[in-house]
Amino acid sequence: MRHRIGDVLLNVIDEGEGDTILFLHGLGGSWRDWTPQVDDFRDTHRVVVVEHRGHGRSHLGDEPLSTARFAADALDVCRGLGVDRAHVVGLSMGGLIAQQVALTAPPGFVDTLTLCDTGAYMPERMGAVLLAMAEGVRAAGGMPVTRGVVPADDPAWARATLADHPETYRDSQREAQGNDPEAWARAARAVAEHDTRADLGRITVPTLLVYGEEDRLIRPDKASPPLLAGLPDVEMLIVPDAGHLVNLEQVTVFDAALRRFFAERGRDSMERTEAVVTPAPAS
Repeated sequence: MRHRIGDVLLNVIDEGEGDTILFLHGLGGSWRDWTPQVDDFRDTHRVVVVEHRGHGRSHLGDEPLSTARFAADALDVCRGLGVDRAHVVGLSMGGLIAQQVALTAPPGFVDTLTLCDTGAYMPERMGAVLLAMAEGVRAAGGMPVTRGVVPADDPAWARATLADHPETYRDSQREAQGNDPEAWARAARAVAEHDTRADLGRITVPTLLVYGEEDRLIRPDKASPPLLAGLPDVEMLIVPDAGHLVNLEQVTVFDAALRRFFAERGRDSMERTEAVVTPAPAS
């Protein structure tokens, strides 16, 4: 379906019924980055996936891009769909956007927050590398073409995925190679400029950090400390044999972790717990 914000049309996937999960994809991605989760959760939840401006089938528009702009779009989509409460799950750039959603959403909107292979800010050196890549993509008029060749090693992927599930790598690369270079470059700048370290203490909802153990783009040991130190209610899961796209590389483990987290830390669970432990009034 399409959702209009001003002169921009955003592509949105909306399937299933029940408690809502809002999935936010990463830089250069699309709704397809969440295909296994859409299929797995649509029978038990309402699943909403927003393709960010300039990604997938969504228009780019003329406004400057930022993670705050992407978050405002996602919240606008939810308002239009009548969603007033959601489990928010973000991957990579989507994890940055999810933080902005948690910081700017109406009280009570975010039930739980899951941040996957992401951080709170981009270190200066990494930011410079990303911006250089953005200029390279813009100058070349597109992303590098892999022609379906699967490397033996890639910093974004687990070696087991490349060896045993090359189709997962190829599908991701096919999507990436279709990116609008201007949109990718502008979104990359938004990622480089993101910094929520000073605001993390205001995100009080239960938060789950998920990292692929072999992610060498956003290394868990480097990216997680600011989030672990800044978020008041946080836990972390490291998934073996997974890289930067943990939800695609270890679908069963990832989806089981979400179901467990939603059941144990979601608002319905907390309300049930409070009802059990609240003493009955004296007669």
